[in-house]
Amino acid sequence: MTFPRAAGMALLLTASCAWAQSTIRLRARTIQPERGAAVFPPPAGADGGARRTHYILQFSSYPSPELRQELARRGVRALSYVPDSGLMVSSDSTADLQGLGAVWAGPLEARDKLNPLLATRPAPAYLVVFHPDVEMEEARALARERGFSVLENSSLLPGHLVVTGGATRLEELAASDEVSYILPASTDLAAGKPVTGCAGALTDAGIVGEYATVGNGWAKGASGAVALQYVFESLTSKVDQNTARSEIERAFRTWASNANVSFAAGGDASSARTIAILFASGAHGDGYPFDGPGGVLAHTFYPAPPNSEPLAGDMHFDGDESWRVGADTDLFSVALHEAGHALGLGHSGDPGSVMYPYYHFASGLTPDDIAGIQSLYGPSVAAPADPPASTPVQPASPTPSTPQTPSTPQTPSTPAGGKDTTPPSLSIVSPGSTIVSTSSQTISISGTASDNVGVTTVTWSTSTGSSGAASGTANWSAQAPLLVGTNVVTIRAYDAAGNSAWRSITVVRR
Repeated sequence: MTFPRAAGMALLLTASCAWAQSTIRLRARTIQPERGAAVFPPPAGADGGARRTHYILQFSSYPSPELRQELARRGVRALSYVPDSGLMVSSDSTADLQGLGAVWAGPLEARDKLNPLLATRPAPAYLVVFHPDVEMEEARALARERGFSVLENSSLLPGHLVVTGGATRLEELAASDEVSYILPASTDLAAGKPVTGCAGALTDAGIVGEYATVGNGWAKGASGAVALQYVFESLTSKVDQNTARSEIERAFRTWASNANVSFAAGGDASSARTIAILFASGAHGDGYPFDGPGGVLAHTFYPAPPNSEPLAGDMHFDGDESWRVGADTDLFSVALHEAGHALGLGHSGDPGSVMYPYYHFASGLTPDDIAGIQSLYGPSVAAPADPPASTPVQPASPTPSTPQTPSTPQTPSTPAGGKDTTPPSLSIVSPGSTIVSTSSQTISISGTASDNVGVTTVTWSTSTGSSGAASGTANWSAQAPLLVGTNVVTIRAYDAAGNSAWRSITVVRR
């Protein structure tokens, strides 16, 4: 597809660059650039907007750090990575693109910026993503000029606005040069509630824009399966280390139970096809420093390609966050989202999905998540190790806060001579309901736990900050304190290998 100069682009090829057919992967379409002779930026303000214009600049190979530095020297700002081998950039019409190996350039069309769900289901509001170099006061003014009302929310990601207005004007808003992507807003976003977002998975050349798709995930083996390893380089001190390790491994098993991928503990974080997992504070050597409590919770690098080893697939968590299990900043829910990125998934426009850009409590994958992962790897060929997929309900909090009691896990068998990966079986016998109302200051909980090797520990924790060890293992009991209001009590059983299972109840103290 080409853009004539009258539309803001001449499509040419530098004489020094050997042509390589390179696909541009957008959510709305795939662009196969045609051969030309030189590449120029579009005229400034082609849509009546700002002096600088945003457009995709495509190269014959992955844009190196040296190339990106040269772009910056020439006044071309690289904003995000566009698979395959492209960059979303901004510049004025006088920028010199010659001699860089650029093979194509072109702007996004309005249809490229509209999530398909906007055409099929009503949304209470819209999440509008602007290009990173757009000032937010300018973004607010633009949205209002197009007939939309802005719902202010100080916890949104940079470059994000939530707006309400007529769906018939979305295409007009999307046609604005400053707009990068528009998708349905979740109920929490529409209600103006505090939220915590994920900016997106990373590549060496930047975050992949929401308008683009990434690729084919990890390369498949001869059998069609994908086998990955993981290594824990460091863990958080905010959660028991066995618990933290088990929650992240549970996230891996949840994806593996729905796609033809497998995860095994490895010994060398620098090995190929190995996901290095670490908790860090501030700058930690990857060029994407953490920002302390309450900001970015985690980030993950996409598979190889587009990333190179050993960084490909690595998952980093902000060690300054108040990590919890079953409440607030729930480690499993965040790890489940980030593991999706490590496998090659981008964000989803479905507000209920695990891969939506804003985190929410998750007990499993939704049909949207499963369809996404199976499009990369196909369905699982092994028996699932975790509960069947379910559609989690979004709570009111910015990060996970209202656990759902999962169904009884299917117990896999442990391979002969292999590592024990079988989680314990756990049940709450009393109270007999998952939601309890009481005026008491404490609640007594009891139940049973079993394991193919043996349960070593049963613990309890509450969403209000209390925790302790239950009495007994096979038959256990616990007494948990309650505060006035809603209390979520989570029971967890461990075996000697660190596998765990959990159940929870919600107790409302009057």
